[in-house]
Amino acid sequence: MIDLIFAAIIQGITEFIPVSSSLHLLIYGSFFSSKTLTLLIIATMHLGSIFALAIFSLVDTRPQMNILKSIKFNKVIFIASLPIFLFGFLFYDLISSTTEINNLIIFTTIVFGIILFISDYYSKNQKKLSDISYYDSIVIGLFQSFSLIPGVSRSASTIIASRVLNIDRESSIIVSFILSAPVIVGAFSLALYKINTSDFISIDEIWFEVLFAFVFSFISSYITLRYFYKFSRVKGFSLFAIYRVLLGIILYVSV
Repeated sequence: MIDLIFAAIIQGITEFIPVSSSLHLLIYGSFFSSKTLTLLIIATMHLGSIFALAIFSLVDTRPQMNILKSIKFNKVIFIASLPIFLFGFLFYDLISSTTEINNLIIFTTIVFGIILFISDYYSKNQKKLSDISYYDSIVIGLFQSFSLIPGVSRSASTIIASRVLNIDRESSIIVSFILSAPVIVGAFSLALYKINTSDFISIDEIWFEVLFAFVFSFISSYITLRYFYKFSRVKGFSLFAIYRVLLGIILYVSV
């Protein structure tokens, strides 16, 4: 049970910040835990993150989320969401086959950390949410597709694209949060679809695990959303960029 709780906390913490949540779960499973997470538990952790994002949007960023009343902005989000679903469908077998830390993951962790730092440092902070164009949405959507490559991070790819397009930090974070919703819902739905009845060997035990997975994922996701938003809209993303580079170096030495 302790393994599951730590996994849920790790997933919640890393889901919305510009580091790879799947990589951190891979690291945890490779070095610290022998327990394999079932698809039901993975789906439940995604559900906890979805609920955390919903509460955060309603409580902490309600004024900013009013942009969702704009028809144009909803079209922007729709367009930006299409590429990752298209490429995810086409390359699902290749993506899902990654079960261990390899050189590609180490490479993307370091390189995208460097790109994150550069894009944030040199961005001109000219655009707000209302200024995002359809062209911007296509670029952001294509960049988000890079997150299908192990180690990249969906949050990092969308924030990098936004900063390259000179969208200010706060708006870049909000866009990343909003775009995460359909992706997480998609991941949740896919996990539910692929659940095998073998996941339900003991109903009493599995639902107890489901409850813990949901609660700890929800709590860690919500706390991370609040502090990441407050910190990065002012300080930027250099701390996460440095962390990615250092993590990549450590993995290169260790693996």
